Amino acid sequence: MDFQTKYSKRHLNGTIYIATRRVLEEKLRSELESGAGELYLRFKAPFAAYDIEKIAQLAGELGEIYVIRFKVDFRNESRGYAFLQYIDASLQAKAMEVLKQRFRDISLDINILPSRNLRELVMITSAGTCLTPLKVYQQMLKLCSFNSVRVYEYRPNTYMHVFSYVNNEAATLAIRHIRTNILLFGSAAHVSWLRTNQTLDHDDFVTECCQQLDSQMKPESNAESCSCFTFSRPQVEEGQQFQGNATTCGIMQLNECKEEL
Repeated sequence: MDFQTKYSKRHLNGTIYIATRRVLEEKLRSELESGAGELYLRFKAPFAAYDIEKIAQLAGELGEIYVIRFKVDFRNESRGYAFLQYIDASLQAKAMEVLKQRFRDISLDINILPSRNLRELVMITSAGTCLTPLKVYQQMLKLCSFNSVRVYEYRPNTYMHVFSYVNNEAATLAIRHIRTNILLFGSAAHVSWLRTNQTLDHDDFVTECCQQLDSQMKPESNAESCSCFTFSRPQVEEGQQFQGNATTCGIMQLNECKEEL
């Protein structure tokens, strides 16, 4: 495999990446960034025997790789797992069939599964710390980007904020950053993953009022006494796309206005 001309390699935040240099059509790139066809590679110890270039070279024989995310520790040695995507996401099923044996042929014991692509985080906060849902939302905008947030008042003045990200990688970076700065959200706040087996029944989350937010994300009246918020549809400026959705009482859905790439 010619890494210089076909693939790039970089190391960032405990991850070594090998990614295609090919410029992809926007729709395909968006699907892949959202996790289409992603595979989870789990290694058998000892992990130091696993090398990303060796894995990439063999995996690349099946098809052109979009990206491999190889997780490493402070010594740059494998932490025991990686993520693999092909540009052709339909290769996922074939890869699970043939790659495991191909790896074994070169003495690498790697279990291959579809990635769960967990991309939602749950933050629990209390308004008793003077952080209303609106203030939590505004603080998060300063801290790290996200796609959307849903907020439920599941006990009086106690809120469950569900933050959604484009993919697992973005959510992983976010949860590290949030945990480092968790005291910004109150001494009792905590954040964790929303697992795929967890469900949220909207009937369990009911509030007594909803404030209307304008195009600047500001409430029309005093927001301090309110548990949830809805949108008025804003007039967006040229070059921006509004991604918010009006919601019913009991649920707050807030999406950022983002510049189009």
